[in-house]
Amino acid sequence: KVGTMVEKFDCLYCRDPLQRKKYVHKGDYHCCLKCFDKFCASICMECCKPIRVDSKEVHYTNCFWHDPCFHCAKCLHPLANETFVAKDNKILCNKFATREDSPKCKGCFKPFVAGDQKWIMGTGSFFSKGKDFYCVTCHETKFAKYCVKCNKAIIAPVWWPMKDHPGTTAASTAKNAP
Repeated sequence: KVGTMVEKFDCLYCRDPLQRKKYVHKGDYHCCLKCFDKFCASICMECCKPIRVDSKEVHYTNCFWHDPCFHCAKCLHPLANETFVAKDNKILCNKFATREDSPKCKGCFKPFVAGDQKWIMGTGSFFSKGKDFYCVTCHETKFAKYCVKCNKAIIAPVWWPMKDHPGTTAASTAKNAP
């Protein structure tokens, strides 16, 4: 719709003139900044306060947050400029989303996370028992056999053919096994 010079250029709500003032164009209407903050601003999902026209707003799935209010539900790390995961109506940073989704030790319930110093998958720092996974400590406590001489857990046997008895093999955890 084309306006004419005769029409008033006023705020939709308070009817104050908007000439030479900052205003917000809302649909076919205009409103002053004060009325926008009072009547039109989105409400932040975190702090439940209006998101003022001069604030940065984060929008995700028809919900709104102030920029600093949009953070990981676990560690409170700000996520407005980062990738994130939405899970069970919670916003999580990638670190915590990975920890929640990763397999956990059936004994101590700590997660096995790729790249974590303690639990690097595929390096033998965890063991599977059926469909369950165990860290080294829990596996040793629950399932490992112990050496009768040194009383240490036997965790990774090394198999080699026996020289004196062809067709047979023996196991050892000794580093200097033949």
